[in-house]
Amino acid sequence: MTIEQTSLPRKISPQWSGSLYYLVTFLCSGAYMPFLYVYFSDMGLSGQQVGWISSLSPIMTMLLATVIASFADRKRWRIPIIQVALLITAVLFFLLRFPTTFINIAFLMFFFAVFSSPIQSIAEGLIARMAQRNKLNYGSMRLWGSLGYAVSSLGFGAIWQILGLRAMFLAGGLLYLPLIYLAGQLEEGPVIPKQEHKPALHLLRDRGLLLILGATFLAAIANSLTMTFSGIYVRSLGGGDFLVGAMIAFGALAELPVMFFSNRISQRIKKINTVLLAYGCMSVAFLGYILARNPLLLPVLTILKGCGYGLWITVTIRLVVERTPEEWASTAQSLLTICLFGLAPLVAGPVGGWIHDLVSPGAVFGLGILSLALAGVVIFLASKIGKID
Repeated sequence: MTIEQTSLPRKISPQWSGSLYYLVTFLCSGAYMPFLYVYFSDMGLSGQQVGWISSLSPIMTMLLATVIASFADRKRWRIPIIQVALLITAVLFFLLRFPTTFINIAFLMFFFAVFSSPIQSIAEGLIARMAQRNKLNYGSMRLWGSLGYAVSSLGFGAIWQILGLRAMFLAGGLLYLPLIYLAGQLEEGPVIPKQEHKPALHLLRDRGLLLILGATFLAAIANSLTMTFSGIYVRSLGGGDFLVGAMIAFGALAELPVMFFSNRISQRIKKINTVLLAYGCMSVAFLGYILARNPLLLPVLTILKGCGYGLWITVTIRLVVERTPEEWASTAQSLLTICLFGLAPLVAGPVGGWIHDLVSPGAVFGLGILSLALAGVVIFLASKIGKID
């Protein structure tokens, strides 16, 4: 072996670099996402103040994700931009343990939202492309994220009950740091000659892609409703905090097998039918939520919802990847991220809250069924107009 060869850094294999990135990302998310707004409430912030703070992330995702992702695509700086954003996000999250007033918390959360906004879309674009390029099962990578979130939310929930919620800012900040290394193990992708570049507007001229994004937005409204109101619904039926954690864990663990087998399922019944099946599973789970009178039934129903989510998210990401050119991988993924975590939460939160107050906590999931039904119509149109199999 030559000196030059020994001096080259050894990269983790594509399969494991993508899997580990998802695992650590969701270990980090599970350490704080279920508890962050509880902490702010305990600090004395009003419900309205918490609501304003929670809106910062989806707003920044809408405003910045595509702008930064398209810049990263043009310059081929996807990995450096992720790494810088991760480092600044880690520092900002750690600093959140110190402020005690709404203004100071909102100030830090604003910049946290700004710097975290491009991370997911760029990273998922890289990983999904890497899976396609190396003929790997994307679902077998993504499932590690669901496993990490389930383990983390339960495990850290027990730890914070002993240590207090302020400890999560140190743990969360530290968990961001290994992601900087893991991001460096991802493949930037091949160099596409400039003369072969398609314009970014090519994405918006693809009617099939636009319909996929529209269906994703509608289905994401249903998913956002569960993230916001499922815990509240458990409490309204008489369940406790452990049952809320159990719902998160059951749902995340149910995603694992369907993510692993999503390739085979979509090959057997076609991708478009797999997405429709996923919408159906989530709709049946929501119907069960509405009819349930015993809170112990909710974790069981969440298993069905988790199966639907696992199929939906993995196959939808693959549909987007297959319809977009390599040079705009992160830009296309950012549009998907805006639908999932930008527009959808901004609609689901206020409308779901209005239904919750006007009708009942269970009626919120009726909106979820309606949004999934509309998503099914749109994705069916996409299969006809966009020639999606």
